[in-house]
Amino acid sequence: MDKLPLFVFGPLAFAAALLLIATGIRRAVTSFRSRPTPDQLKAAYDSYLRRLMDPQPDAVEKELGKLLPQRLLRLYEDKSAIRAVGFQLEKPGSKSWWPKHWQVYCFEPLDLESLNESPYEEELGPGFCFATTGRGSWYWISASDQRAKDSPVIFLDYEGGRSHGETVAASLDEFLNLPRVPAQ
Repeated sequence: MDKLPLFVFGPLAFAAALLLIATGIRRAVTSFRSRPTPDQLKAAYDSYLRRLMDPQPDAVEKELGKLLPQRLLRLYEDKSAIRAVGFQLEKPGSKSWWPKHWQVYCFEPLDLESLNESPYEEELGPGFCFATTGRGSWYWISASDQRAKDSPVIFLDYEGGRSHGETVAASLDEFLNLPRVPAQ
């Protein structure tokens, strides 16, 4: 009678352990196989650069039903500025001991694909996420009925940080002129 639970539940426990091991191996193989090849990475990067160098402000504005600020349009005309990647902006005049840094991974192409892939904040209204941290956060600028010269830059943090909805700079011009430090 002492060995009855062992004979009944032993094979079940062994089968469950085998199932867990097999599932883990399957996930590892699937994740390894689903990694893009170097050719796929190059094709994706080339596509990104083509989109970045060919802004589509009219299509974005038509989709938004609003006009983007003039300063944002000028940013996308400056091809060297929008190709800048991997830097941090340092906000001067911070009252804390540790200065505030804003990570910028890259600028987003000004097209419908970027507009449709970026988050939408109902309370902010129409706008465009023009840059990303590469970690689930974006820099957003509003669109309006009349073409504005500039607009504040808002940080949208979807990684659970306390900075979600924080105004990074009073204008895009101020944002672009913040001191840059190397990315960490």
